[in-house]
Formats: sequence, structure tokens, C-alpha cells
Amino acid sequence: MQAPYKIVRSCCDLCPTHCGVLVKVDDVGRVLKVEGDPDNPFNYGKICAKGNSAVFHLYNPYRVSTPLIRNNPRKGLNEDPEFQQISWDESLDILADRLRRIRSRDPRMVYPVSFDFANLDLYRAWALGYGTLWRPFSSGFYCGNNVHPIHGITVGGIEADPDTELGKYFLLVGCQVGGMANWFAMRAATDIAKRRPGEVKVVAVDPVCSYTAGKAEEWVPIRPGTDAAFLLALVNQLVNVLNLYDTAFLKHRTNAPYLVKNDGHYLKSDGKPLVYDEDMHDFTTFDKARNPSLVGQYFYDGVECRTAFQKLKDHVSGYTPGHASEITTVPAETIERIAKEYGEAANIGGTIEVKGKRLPYRPASCYWYRGLSAHKHSYLNGMAAMLLNVLVGNIDVPGGLLAYRRMKTMSTEEGLLTLVPGRGGGIFPGYPYRKPSLPKSADLFELAPVACYSRPFFIWGITKPEEFRAPHPIDTLMVVRCNPVKTALSRPLMEAIMKKIPYVVSITTEIDETAEFADLVFPDLHYLERMTVGLAFTDNRLDRSGLPRVFFGQKPATFFKHPTPWRNYVNNFQILHEVAERAGFLPEVYKALNFIWGLREPYKLDPNKRYEFEELIDRCLRSNLGNDKGLEWYIRDGLLVEEVSAEEMYRGPFWSGRVQVYYEFMLHAKKDLDEVVREYNIPIDTSDYLPLPEWRPCPAYTPKPGEKYQLFLVNYKTPQQSYGSIFQSVKVLQDLTETHRDDDLLVNMLTASKLGLRDGDTAYVESENGVRFKTRVRVSELVHPEVVGCHGNSGRFSKQLSAQSSGIHWNDFVVFDEEHVDFVSTAVDSCVRVKLVKEVG
Repeated sequence: MQAPYKIVRSCCDLCPTHCGVLVKVDDVGRVLKVEGDPDNPFNYGKICAKGNSAVFHLYNPYRVSTPLIRNNPRKGLNEDPEFQQISWDESLDILADRLRRIRSRDPRMVYPVSFDFANLDLYRAWALGYGTLWRPFSSGFYCGNNVHPIHGITVGGIEADPDTELGKYFLLVGCQVGGMANWFAMRAATDIAKRRPGEVKVVAVDPVCSYTAGKAEEWVPIRPGTDAAFLLALVNQLVNVLNLYDTAFLKHRTNAPYLVKNDGHYLKSDGKPLVYDEDMHDFTTFDKARNPSLVGQYFYDGVECRTAFQKLKDHVSGYTPGHASEITTVPAETIERIAKEYGEAANIGGTIEVKGKRLPYRPASCYWYRGLSAHKHSYLNGMAAMLLNVLVGNIDVPGGLLAYRRMKTMSTEEGLLTLVPGRGGGIFPGYPYRKPSLPKSADLFELAPVACYSRPFFIWGITKPEEFRAPHPIDTLMVVRCNPVKTALSRPLMEAIMKKIPYVVSITTEIDETAEFADLVFPDLHYLERMTVGLAFTDNRLDRSGLPRVFFGQKPATFFKHPTPWRNYVNNFQILHEVAERAGFLPEVYKALNFIWGLREPYKLDPNKRYEFEELIDRCLRSNLGNDKGLEWYIRDGLLVEEVSAEEMYRGPFWSGRVQVYYEFMLHAKKDLDEVVREYNIPIDTSDYLPLPEWRPCPAYTPKPGEKYQLFLVNYKTPQQSYGSIFQSVKVLQDLTETHRDDDLLVNMLTASKLGLRDGDTAYVESENGVRFKTRVRVSELVHPEVVGCHGNSGRFSKQLSAQSSGIHWNDFVVFDEEHVDFVSTAVDSCVRVKLVKEVG
């Protein structure tokens, strides 16, 4: 008997993890259920609560169904856009005419933004064809600023993950691996859960006992913004007290033996760093040494120098457990114990057999994300965290820190690892640094030479164009599948930004906070209605060390039910494609796609022809996966799992480049950037361009004398609402949030007692800048005594969504000025001082 439904293999798009899913659809095209795909190695057939809720948003009655045009010329948080429906043909002509006029003047005046990974290659090609650049936006204000540039030059990928399958000790700092709120969410959670109790230890360092920390073997509460002091104390214990580090790895796979002069620069000969070889009893270049010295002080032609590792040992010696405890509130004995546990768990010198190859086995790793990144001294924080991985030699080996969204790597003249220039979705490694110059891009990227992106600088390009030498004004902001008014900064600042931009286009599923500022709105698709070509990056495969290479993507399980110009509207790129044709730059888009997709004959696009979207997909698939893997195969199946060799699974032991213990390139970047900012009087502070990490306090770290704002306000993620700023109108998820009281303000029991607060009381949380929110108190032991915690994705304020969301809008508390931005990584500081006052009456 035939099943009463068909199954469509696809890919969840409700967070960047992109779990494989199977979608059940009845005979009239109605989606019945979404389940995990058991054949997909990225999620073991598991999906989270949000993934299970996809059907509810698909059939959301408030979805945008037709193009809309604004009738109210006034823009503001309290203004009704007075949208009016218009035809597709008229809306496409309006946008095409505007883009044609701007392109004749300066195409960079159009600024398109999106955080839609699955479509990123298509967006980039469209922007390059037009003559501008496509950027993610608010994702780069807080999140991966100190993650991506350091991962790129250490593990050879845009991301990294701890090896949750073979690892045994996971030190998590400001992140939630294994708690379904980070990358690789479902597999990591399943891997760790299967090995409990007894086979793994997760140590979660966080001011809040998050979902992950609540499941961890140990939660370590820490004062916000002090993580680097804690990490450097661990480093000090490993290298100066316990002597727990991988000597062979440091000597031969890192720049630890490179000799460094007193001015901080490498000692070089013919452009190559020198080392002291203990077997040769002489100085030689790094690439000729047999047994380079790891420690010591030397003189070369009268020039004093020390090894980079010796510099590190001397540098961190002041970070004693006692000193770090005063900064962090983590007890000194806890720091000493964790350092010993971590170093011993790393199994230094141990090996494991993988597919017939004997490889290093280092089952301990330190992993971090937004909690460590969203601070004034973000880049230095990331450097400190990565040191713990490099010291034990766990880089891209079994059990250790593994590359995710891997890229091709290369070795520089200095013998150091970096990424091959090219694909990477506009995310750049920190090394080699880019030559600073006057800005040429709207986000002033040229002023951030070691950052992976510079999204927050866009704000200064709008608000302070003369001070920061912005190269051009922005005429049109195109917002696709993201919501920067909600997710970037405070409402007053984002309102001011949106008012300064003459024209805003939004491609969205619902009238969210950003769409309310739009002049022209197009309907977007739910992922269950759309088709994408894989998941962008690295030949359209998801490529993570330790696993097979996997290709999969989104296919429509059902179709958009409203009239459009296309037989089937299956991707918002069809809007951009049509506009490009009407505005006269479609041939340039095709040329860009040929380059970005790496299309080979006979699949290369002819710029003089026109292709339907489905044919573009077919050509990309066949060129990248093989002639038998075209559109028909993709729709019928679309999952490709490619087994790889041990050398391909774990690249760390086999690549030629060394990873960095000592970031000497930062000194060169600082020198060149100083020349630019001093000549043109640009207010950028370069003091954090340091070769070794150190802890520096955030602006809010020390309260002013007599100040009443003695608490830190932090935010945290929950699995059901993370990455939810564009798909949050689902009542079942909000009900789950309310059941767990995640929209309440977490207050420590001791703190609540001092303030006369009880669980369930109403109180006002107020910052030193006068931002004030009314909230319900949730008294708990699961938060640091100096901290109050709020859900990071609460407080919706669009007219359509405000009634469905409670809680605090965190971004209103964020201060955006030169004092609160890390000028190295461009991260925005999230340390906020507040006071808590009980409501009376």
C-alpha cells in the first residue's frame, strides 16, 4: 500500500547548523512533519525543538505574500509604514530603475546585507556583478570577531569545533557546545550525551549556568569580561608550573622556537625567521633546523633575543592563580585544578590509529565563542583561548580542536599557516595582515587589517563619515533574510541609522523590526519552500575534520502559494536575477558565478544568454559533483557522503605551515595602521595590536566611586530561540520559553536577598546610561552573584511581533562608541553595569 505522504530530503535553515531533515508532505502539497535525516552524519537524524517547529512558521498567517510599497514618508520606531500592495512587475521595475541610476554614479552606494549562508554564493555573485560587496551585518558585531580570524590561521577553517566524538575534556568559555545552541549543534549534543556518565568532562566557564552549563560536569561562574585572566592563568600553570605541553609539536609545528628580538620582531636572515638548533649548536633558518631550541636567551651578532616560547613563559608568569582569582572570582585552587586536569587529559605524546594511520591523539580542547568575543579587548581574548589548544598540540588531530567549514591552506615565507585567498564567504584570516589604507568600503574594512570583517564600522561610516573618512554615502540598503534593527545595536541608534539611509529594500517573510523601515518589501520564502545549491563554502560541501565530506541542501517540500512572475518561486535570488536583467548587469552576474562556483566547461555560463534559476542550480551541481549529480538527482535524493582518507580527515599532522604561539604580524599591522590614522587623524586606538595576549579590563569593569550600578547585565542563548530574529513568530516556541521562564531576569539568591527581592517580583533594571526595563525576577543559584542575566533574543518590538514576545531587549543597553569597540577585531563590548530596583506598590 502506498504511503499517504511523500518524503523530501532537505536541510533545516532555522539556525546556521543546517541539520539534515526529512519532510513529510501529503498528496496536496501540505507539509505534515519535519524529522531528522538519519543518513546525514551532521546530525544523526536528530533535530531540536526549533527544528520541529518549522511547520508552524511555514503556515504563519502574517507572512508577506506580495510586494509592498511604503506610503508613509516618515520613518521611525513608532511610525506606521502604511504599506500598500503593488504588482510584482511594478516592484521589480522600481528597484531596477533605482539600481540602474545608482550604478551609473557609484555602485558601492548600494549596501546589501544578509546572514543567509545557504545563498551566500548567489548573493556575492549578484553584488560583484553590480559593483558592490555583499555583507552579513549584525552577526559581526558580537559573535565571531575573535573566532574566525584566529581559527583561519590555526585550524585552517572558518570555524572550529571540539572533537565531541573522541574528545574527553571540554573547556567551554562563553559558549554552549553540546547544548544545542552552537555550531554543529545536534551531533555535538548527541556525541556528549552518549558518553555520559563517566567518559567525558565538560567544564563550562560562564557567568550564567546556561543550558549547556546545567548539563556540564562542572560549571565555573566567572565575573563577566575577565575570561582572558582565567585563561592566561591556566597557560601560566601549564608552561611554568606543571610543564604540561607538547614539546615536539611546539618545536616543529609552531613558531614557538622562532627567535624574537627585544623590539618584539623576529630575528631574520634573508627574510626567514631564525632559530637556534641544539644539535648544530648554531643559528639557522626555521626550515633547516633539526632540533630547534624551545627556550632560552641568545645573542646573534650582538643582538639579544629569546625564543617566542620563552617570551610567552616570561609574559604569563604574572598571571598566578591568586592574581587571576582576584580578577575573575574563580578560586585559585579551581584554576590550579583545571589546569592540571586539562593538561593531563590532553594525553601529550599519545597516538590513535585512524584508517591505518597512526595519528596524535589529544582528547582535550578549549573552545569559545560569543561570550569571549563580545568585549572591548576581544582579539586578545581569542588569542589567549587558542593558546590552550596550541600548547597541548591538539590542532586538527583526533580528540582535539577540529576545523569546520575547512578551506585550502598554504604556508607563507615565514613558514606559517594561513588560508589560500579566494572562497570563504567574505571572512578573512588574521594573517597575513592586509595593508591598511584610507577606507574604500562602506564598513571601513581597510582600517581593520587583521579582522575577519568590520561590520560595526559601517555605523561610523553613516554617523561620522568625516571623522572616519567614509569613502561614499549609502543610498540604498538591501536587507535579505536578516533583521539588523533588532539584532545590531540599541533602538534609538538603529532608528537614527535607518533614517539616514534614503532607501531601504527588505526581502522578508514577515514585517519585522527592519521591514518597518523599508520603502519596498518583497516576500521571502520559508526554507521548506526554497531550493539552494548546497550550503555555500568549499565546493558547496560541508567539510569538517574527523567526518566524511557531506553535500546536501534545501529543496522545496511545498511551494509558495501566491502569484509570482515565475512558474515556481523557489529562491529569493530569482528576484535579484530579474532585477539584474532589467537593470542591465545580468552578464556580469553570470561572470561572477562562473568564478565563485568554479564552473568548468561545458557548464560555464554564457554571459550573453539567460538562464532560469533551476538551470543555474543544475550547472553548478554537475560541475562540482559530477555529471550524474544534476538537478534531477538533487531533487530525488541530494545527499552525498564522501569518505575521505586519514590525511584528509585530520589535516593537522600533514600540512606544511606552522601555527602561531607568537603573533609577530600584529606589530607590523600596528605600525602600518598607525601611519594611516595619524596622517588623517582617524580616531582609532591601536594599542591592542600585541603579539602576546593579556587581560585588559572592559570599560564597565571598575565601577565609579559611590556608583549605584554594581551589577553586570549579561545575555545568554536558549536552544529554542537562538538565531531567532527572523523566525520567531512561532507561539509553540514562545510557550516553551515562558514555561522555562527564560524571559525573566535571572538574579542570584544572595543578591536578591540584599535587594529585598523574591522570586516572581517585578523590578526595574536600569543602566548607568538611563536605559530602563520593567521585568519579572527569577531568583536562582544559576547566575554569578555580581550578575543579572536576560535572554538574548527577547523583547521584540515590531508591531506584528511585539505582542508575541516579552522580556528585555538586550541591545538597548549596549553602548556604541570608541571606548566600547575593540579596534582590532571590531567587536562591540557587552559589559554593561546596571542597578536593580524593586517595583513598589
